[in-house]
Amino acid sequence: MQTHLFRLMKSPQALNGCIGALVALLTPLAAAAPADDVKMLLESGKAREAYAAGKATPDALGDPLFDFYFGIAALDAGVPGEGVLALERYLLQFPENRSARFQLARGFFILGEDQRAREEFTSLAPGATGVERDNITQFLDAIRARESSYKPTATAFIEVGGGFDSNINSGVKPGQVEGLPAGFFILPGQASEVQGDFFGTVSAGIQGSYPLAPGLSMYGGALLSGRYHKLGISNVFDQSLLGLQGGVSKLDGRNLYRVGVDYTHLAVSNQAYLNLLALVGEWQHQTNQFNRYSLSLQYVDQVYKNIDVYLDKDKSTRVSSGADVRDSRLANLTASWTRTFVHAWNPVFSSALNVGDDKNRKERPDLSRSIWGARAAITVQPVSKWVFGSGLSYQNSRYASDYAPGIAPRRDDFFAFDLSATYPIDRNWAVRSEYQRVEQKSNIGFFAYSRDSLAVKLRYEFK
Repeated sequence: MQTHLFRLMKSPQALNGCIGALVALLTPLAAAAPADDVKMLLESGKAREAYAAGKATPDALGDPLFDFYFGIAALDAGVPGEGVLALERYLLQFPENRSARFQLARGFFILGEDQRAREEFTSLAPGATGVERDNITQFLDAIRARESSYKPTATAFIEVGGGFDSNINSGVKPGQVEGLPAGFFILPGQASEVQGDFFGTVSAGIQGSYPLAPGLSMYGGALLSGRYHKLGISNVFDQSLLGLQGGVSKLDGRNLYRVGVDYTHLAVSNQAYLNLLALVGEWQHQTNQFNRYSLSLQYVDQVYKNIDVYLDKDKSTRVSSGADVRDSRLANLTASWTRTFVHAWNPVFSSALNVGDDKNRKERPDLSRSIWGARAAITVQPVSKWVFGSGLSYQNSRYASDYAPGIAPRRDDFFAFDLSATYPIDRNWAVRSEYQRVEQKSNIGFFAYSRDSLAVKLRYEFK
C-alpha cells in the first residue's frame, strides 16, 4: 500500500487523476450534507434552526433535494417568499411530486395569494387520500372563509336523520307529583306521562356575508328544520322551526364585533307556539393562535301562543294550552373561552358561563326566574377524518314567587351530557352520530324528568 501511494506521489499525472476521481466522488456527498442537515432539523420540529442552517449554505441553492427541504423550512419559519422560490425551483425538475406541490400551495396560502393556492389545492384534490385529503379540505375551507372579508360568500346545507328519544314530551312517571299536596297524580295514559318514540329530522340552511368596507361586512342566514315522530299518538309533539338572522360584523385586528337580530318561530303539532325576537351583541378577541375569548349579550322578547293540546294520549280530551301567560323578556350575558392545543389529536377545548334574568310580562312572578349556567366541551381527532366530541352542561333556574299558594317557588337544576362522532365522507358529505343524556331535577315534580336520545344524521354542504 505504501509503495502504491509513493508511486502516486511520484507521478503528477496519476496524482491529478486520483484527486479528480476523489472530488467527483465527494461532490454529491457534499451537496447532500446541507440537505440532510435541514431535513434532520425539520424532522426534530426545529423549523427556525433548519432555515438558519439552509441560509448558512447558500452554495447549495439550486440542488433539488436541498431546495425541497429548505423550502419547507422557510415556510415553517415564517419566510414564505423564499420557501415558494425554492419549491418552484424543485418543481421545475420534478413537477409530479405531490408533496412539493402541496407545500407550494401552502406557501401561496401563507402569502395570501388565495387564487394560486386554490388552483394548486384543487388540482391535487382528485388524487388525495387520507391525511392529505383532510388537509386540502381544511385549506380550501380556510381560503373561502378568508375571502368573505373582501367578496360576497355563501354556504348552504341540507340534512336528514333519525333516532330514538326515550322521553319526547319531557314527561314524568305516573304517581303522586312530588312537591305538591297529596292527591295530585299523574295517571297512566295522560299526555304528561313519559313517552318514548322514534323520530325523523330534516333541516336546511343558508348563510352568507357581504363586505361593505375593509373589515366591515353584513351577514345573514336562514334555517328551516322539523322533527317528526313515528307513532300516531306522538304527532302532537311534532315540531317545526324557522330561524332568521342578520346583522353587521366588524373585524379590527384581533377583535371581532357583531351586532344583529335573530328571529325564531316554533310550531308544535302544526300550530304556531312561540316567537322569539332577539337583539344580539358580541365581541370576540383572538389573543393568539391558541386562545379566543368572547362576550355576548342577548335581549330576547318571547311571545307564546295558545295551542290545542290533549290531556290524554288517546286524544279524547282537547283543551287550550293557556301558554300565553308565559310571555317574557330575557336578558342573558355569556362569556366563553376556546383553547386549541398543539397535539397530534388536534384537541379543542371550549367553556362558557352565562347569567340571565327572565321577566314575565303577564303579571305572573311565579314564571319569572333568574338563571345561570356553565358548559365545557372538547373535540379531538385521534384518527384521520374522525372527529369526536363530548360536552357537559348545567343550568340553574330559580323562580321569583311561590308556585302556588302555600307551595314553595320552583327550583330547577338542569344537567346534560352529550357525545358526538363526525365522519366527512368527502368534501361535501358527512355523517354524524349524536347521543345526549338529560336530567332535570326540580322541587315541583311536574318539571323533574330524564331523557336519553340517540340520532344519526347525513349532511350535504354546498361549497
